[in-house]
Amino acid sequence: MRNVKVKGLIVSFLALSVVLAGCGSTAKTGTSTDSPSATPAGTTAATTAATPVPVPAAKVSIEYYTYPADQTENNKTLDATAARFMAKYPNVTMSNKNNWQYRNDEIAVKMAANSAPTEFTTWATEGKLLSDRKWIADLTDYLAAWPNTKDLNQTALKPFVIGGKTYAVPIDAYSMTITVNKKLFAAKGVALPPLDWTWDDFTAAAKAVNDPANNVAGFIPMGKGSEAGWNWTNFLYAAGGDVETVADGKVTAIFNSDAGVKAMTLYKNLNDAGVLPKNWALNYTDALNWFNQGRGAMVMCGSGNALNGAINQGGIKADDLAIYPIPSMTKGGKHTGVLGGNYKAVNGMATKDQQQAAFNWVTNEYFTDTYIDSISKQIDAQKADGNKTYVPQLINYWDDNSEYGKKVQAMFAKHDNVYKYAPELSALLDGKTEATYETQAYYAEVANVIQKVFTTKGVDVKKLLDDAAAKVQKDKFDKVKIN
Repeated sequence: MRNVKVKGLIVSFLALSVVLAGCGSTAKTGTSTDSPSATPAGTTAATTAATPVPVPAAKVSIEYYTYPADQTENNKTLDATAARFMAKYPNVTMSNKNNWQYRNDEIAVKMAANSAPTEFTTWATEGKLLSDRKWIADLTDYLAAWPNTKDLNQTALKPFVIGGKTYAVPIDAYSMTITVNKKLFAAKGVALPPLDWTWDDFTAAAKAVNDPANNVAGFIPMGKGSEAGWNWTNFLYAAGGDVETVADGKVTAIFNSDAGVKAMTLYKNLNDAGVLPKNWALNYTDALNWFNQGRGAMVMCGSGNALNGAINQGGIKADDLAIYPIPSMTKGGKHTGVLGGNYKAVNGMATKDQQQAAFNWVTNEYFTDTYIDSISKQIDAQKADGNKTYVPQLINYWDDNSEYGKKVQAMFAKHDNVYKYAPELSALLDGKTEATYETQAYYAEVANVIQKVFTTKGVDVKKLLDDAAAKVQKDKFDKVKIN
């Protein structure tokens, strides 16, 4: 959800510190549910760098995106990487004085003052906002000259491919999934649903595994805070709905559509069936903690984040857990869920030479053996630390079918503490990015609707959604100014 920080498997690009964008826990202001705490590009020891795109011979200075000032060790590692980069490109001078962390309620001021870094990390939600205002550079030509472009993950790229042009490169990405505790199903003698499941399969499974006598809920939703609206949006998307439309300079709320009514009715039916926790007012952290404690059979989160916590904090065996896509509304439908992630963009106000240098910096250590080696070392470290399990990302910046992707998989195969996803899972995932405008306000208002649905018998779902859409429209969407 925009503005919820992901706390999942943490692996950096070559310094073991990029936060996997998947599910969030602490609501921030206006970003993606799993948003920027990602590492700036280039954070490793010497590496076999990808073939560079030439930087013009003229001297050029750029500011690179750093960590917050209190993260001294991370910044120290990053600065060392910058020193290596400057040794490789002696005409490029890099500055680490600008440690502004991206916020979409500050970017306009930064651009007006020309005080944003030359490159910065942003979220999947921001593509149209930033590209429309020309605050980020069109990277299409740079990517065309970069030999590794063909190996980038097209799903991860999707949020920043706008009008046939590409405006950022992915750091990581997530697609919302549902994590299932197989042991609880087995304890009740309930067969697991098919991976290519539907809302009916999901509801039937929640009812069958539900065990209130033993304090086990069939499904744990996030029912409090903006997380609640973020969770529910996955069912809105699966029903073919959307949050808003943008046309003729106007943002219009449409989440009260027939698709929205169907998605909210699903929540109403789950509540009426008694398959939710009695204390359903759970935020992100609460919901995952309940799942880790075995107090629910299913929970929704981004990619493998819930899985990682359940195994390595909750002590649930990896073999007792499975990741499912968001269920399709009907058989044969798409398993559409929220797609988010962290991205590297280049300042659109920079000179062409600065943009080229920044692109080289951002991509310098992508597709390198050093990154693979760093993951391998982390897997070894997790094994040494109480035999913990490494949970890979579901969506990487590279295409899993590329030669590089195969090298990563070969490295995983050498370890016995790497979680293995069902091979059919990736083909079922269908990601759709979060809304661009006033997403947090939308999530918060939908959370209010959800709470009324969970507390009021015989509630009129359509009226609640109509009222919520009207409120968001008047208070927020009508005030959005689009150039």
